[in-house]
Amino acid sequence: MIQTCTLYRLSLPLKFPMQTAHGHVREKQAILVQLKDADGIEGWAECVALAEPTYTEECTDTAWVILIHHLVPRFARWLRGTAQDVNPRTVYTAFQDVYGNRMSVAALEMAVWDWYASRTGQPLASLLGGGRDRVEVGATFGLSESLDALIQSVDSAVEQGFRRVKLKIAPGRDRAPIEAVRLRYPDLAIAADANGSYQPGDVPMLQRLDSYHLQFLEEPLSEDDWFDLADLQASLRTPICLDESVRSARELELASRLGAARVLNVKPGRLGGFGATLQALDVAGDAGMSAWVGGMYETGVGRLHGLITASLPLMRYATDLGPSDRYFERDVLKEPIAFVEPGVIQVPQCAGVADWVDRDAVRRFSTAIWTVDLRTL
Repeated sequence: MIQTCTLYRLSLPLKFPMQTAHGHVREKQAILVQLKDADGIEGWAECVALAEPTYTEECTDTAWVILIHHLVPRFARWLRGTAQDVNPRTVYTAFQDVYGNRMSVAALEMAVWDWYASRTGQPLASLLGGGRDRVEVGATFGLSESLDALIQSVDSAVEQGFRRVKLKIAPGRDRAPIEAVRLRYPDLAIAADANGSYQPGDVPMLQRLDSYHLQFLEEPLSEDDWFDLADLQASLRTPICLDESVRSARELELASRLGAARVLNVKPGRLGGFGATLQALDVAGDAGMSAWVGGMYETGVGRLHGLITASLPLMRYATDLGPSDRYFERDVLKEPIAFVEPGVIQVPQCAGVADWVDRDAVRRFSTAIWTVDLRTL
């Protein structure tokens, strides 16, 4: 039986600030969850909420409070009712009365899956139904003040073997960077991510992006603008990709019925965990949608889980989860995640990620640590 839960609140500086439509990201704030049973077997996972509530309503401040005061106590009560039979597929029932807070819920749910894989000796990828042992990787670039600087960055990524580039765009900062990269690389897979920054009145401009043969256009309108998204998709050849708009399989079903998108950006931490991700992929598959795994500037713990998710069927585009050293001077893993060949990363075939975690690094980057004996809650 799982006995203890430890939360680590981390702050890792990024090698380079990332500018999106929501502002600059200069450091990665994260919460790591560590579960441990009586035999010392551990499960790890990451809460991927950002420092500010600009991506979803959650942020690291709220997640820290919700986990300590609400989710971990509910998890402890759920454990006591399982009679030693902990099944990761049913752990979501511990949080059925909790509204929203999916990233916080996901951190605990995914830690249980990770622990269960370690406990049973099964590779987590196999447990979830993953098949491929390698995944292709794309590179994402923030809003750039200089086209020359952007081209230099894209040149570097192409030289390193990245299989796709995704450009952050915003009103007034869209056609020029896309056109510059397309002219330089006529055959390169290019995508654009607007982070919900456009309005329905911007449709004529967005329609002009069709001429650049983008792989997809991600989150062009605000997250709850379902009918306008459907109208926009009907007017575009470019597939619309949904990210923060979709926080559950139910919302994805709504999007598919309306014809609001053709591609899903899968982030287990946003959807509520591995179980919710599998449900969403079932819906996407039934709707004929494609999927891929995006990134949240995760530490190595979240990055490993994302790569495992990228091995699942339906993942048809390169993942955003590149090598650790693209983002951090020092990650929280014993060995950094790296390419096994240009633009390709090996999917970890590990029974849980505990053996990858550098606990000294976790403590070094921790700004707060909280541990509780679950039997006392």
